[in-house]
Amino acid sequence: MANGGDEAGAAGPGARMEVEQLRLLWEISQEFNSSLDLQVLLPQVFHRVLGALGASAGSLWVAEGDQLRCVLAEGGAGARMIGAMMPVGTGFVGDVASRQKTTVVTHALQDPRFEAGAAATGEREALESVMATAMVAGGVTVGAIQVADKDGGRAVFDAADRSLLEGLAAAAATAVRNARLLEAEKRVGGLANLLEISREISSTLDLDRVLRTVVNAAARELSFDRGAVGVFEKGSFELRAIAGQEQFDPDDPVVRDLGVRAEWAAGRGEAFYLTDRDEPVTDAERTFLVIFSDDLAKDDVGSGLYLPLADEEGTLGVLALEAHRTDFATPAQQELAGILAAQTAVAIRNAQLYQQVPLADTLGGLAAKRRALLAMPKRRLQVIGVVAVVTLALLTLVRWPLRVGGAEPRFRPMQRAEVRAFAPGVVEQVLVREGSVVERGAPLAVLRNPDLRAGREAATAEAQMAEREAARARTGGDAATARLELVRSEAYRREAELLGTQVDALVMRAPVAGVVLTARPEELVGRQLDTGAELVVVGRLDTLELDLTVAQRDINRVRPGQEVRLRVDAMPQRTFRGRVTTVGALPVEGEGDRRYPVRALVPNPTGELRPGMDAWARVLTDNASTLGRLLRAPVRGIRLLWWRIVP
Repeated sequence: MANGGDEAGAAGPGARMEVEQLRLLWEISQEFNSSLDLQVLLPQVFHRVLGALGASAGSLWVAEGDQLRCVLAEGGAGARMIGAMMPVGTGFVGDVASRQKTTVVTHALQDPRFEAGAAATGEREALESVMATAMVAGGVTVGAIQVADKDGGRAVFDAADRSLLEGLAAAAATAVRNARLLEAEKRVGGLANLLEISREISSTLDLDRVLRTVVNAAARELSFDRGAVGVFEKGSFELRAIAGQEQFDPDDPVVRDLGVRAEWAAGRGEAFYLTDRDEPVTDAERTFLVIFSDDLAKDDVGSGLYLPLADEEGTLGVLALEAHRTDFATPAQQELAGILAAQTAVAIRNAQLYQQVPLADTLGGLAAKRRALLAMPKRRLQVIGVVAVVTLALLTLVRWPLRVGGAEPRFRPMQRAEVRAFAPGVVEQVLVREGSVVERGAPLAVLRNPDLRAGREAATAEAQMAEREAARARTGGDAATARLELVRSEAYRREAELLGTQVDALVMRAPVAGVVLTARPEELVGRQLDTGAELVVVGRLDTLELDLTVAQRDINRVRPGQEVRLRVDAMPQRTFRGRVTTVGALPVEGEGDRRYPVRALVPNPTGELRPGMDAWARVLTDNASTLGRLLRAPVRGIRLLWWRIVP
């Protein structure tokens, strides 16, 4: 029995250590899974592993094809390892990654002289201990991690440390793989956006429009605070577009500083990335800071990406993106920005060539058509003249409402009320279902709360008892006791009334007439509801609100009271009508052209329209002729162009 007790006592601490290790492993694994950003995850993995194992040195390697790249290192000269490459299967870490096993290398611990020397001198020599393991997820090596110098070189790693490292490596491998999958998905999305941007900038030969599109479209993939694009024309450099601004003041000090930095970057002939204004890494960054350090501090620029726009014939300009924070662009984002710069260079070259095309061919063609027209017979010219006059009359005199298209129309209930519990209780019965039509005050559900009912009955009983005691005191001539008991009776009566109100509230009723919108409310039976908890939502569907957006070029034509016509996918043969009630003053958030919200009411007496249906809507605005409709967009473009070119 004594031996058994000793064994249990000996096993107890070991078991506790194992439980503690499992708990630590679980906590750190949860931390790893809390982020899918590789730039955040890798430092978190590295430092948490070092801390958990008490290591003061180590390195973290990430697999890139059949090679490992050191992304983080610490201790001794380890910081100089960052960026080093190692083929899998060569070197200590590479061999560990290829075998996908944990390897521990320990020196001095196996030397018999160590213990004797330590006992004789009372001193412990520094121990050398290195442990490495592969990070494997789904049978694929995603990297490797190496730790060294446990407790500053005063201890060596044991079997428990090895087990903990293997568990942490497995958790880290899964997190790294998920982060890489997300990064790959973002890269695909970025390439799709680049394709869309390429279509936009290649669809026009207007140089200013190309430049504005590029600098504003860059914000779809990179989060920067200030962006601009400049071009070289006739030997001089000029900023032509700034992100988020239709017009800008070239004499603004911030704009001038940005232009000088962009011109310097364009002169380098290759992409330049300033990661951190306070901690330059490359010689190019140091040179840049020597020149522009004061300007960067004044303009609060922490990092910047400068991309020359060049082709085979030379540099055309530069795309400059700057941010207040440091290292604002990931390597993947820098790559996408480089592709965008290459596409922009092609679009700029095409626009410049188009501007140089002479008008001789156009004028010659017009002269030839004039000669052919004058050579026609007079009778035919008269017929053509009459047809032209009639056509012009039809184009100018016949007028009807101009239909303005509305984007992203969505229906929602005109009135929406959330039915909430006024008293706590368990849902005992639900009296409605999804889509049920209810009147105001109709019962929706019944809650069960025995405590409320018992409290009300107890308060009523106490009130009655107090009244009897008051009557007994009056009979005995004790007026003071009688008054006290009457006060107690009144208090209990009020408490009973309050509890009675709460008991009545256990029957939940509809606050408005409408339709039950909550899906499967009958599944709430048996659920505990606290005071204020939502049971169902009731909304009016006899009239629906239609939310849509209108482009900024058309928003001034839209006014409350105008008719809205729409069709829905479920009933394409029917046209529904409504009236505009509200025109928003602020644009909605989104990409592309600015759009403003418009709200309309659409009668729905038969209930055929439902919230959430996709619709195609048009607003009937003021009358306009056919000619006005045809010339509307060109005239607007010409006016804007004339305003830009006239000083």
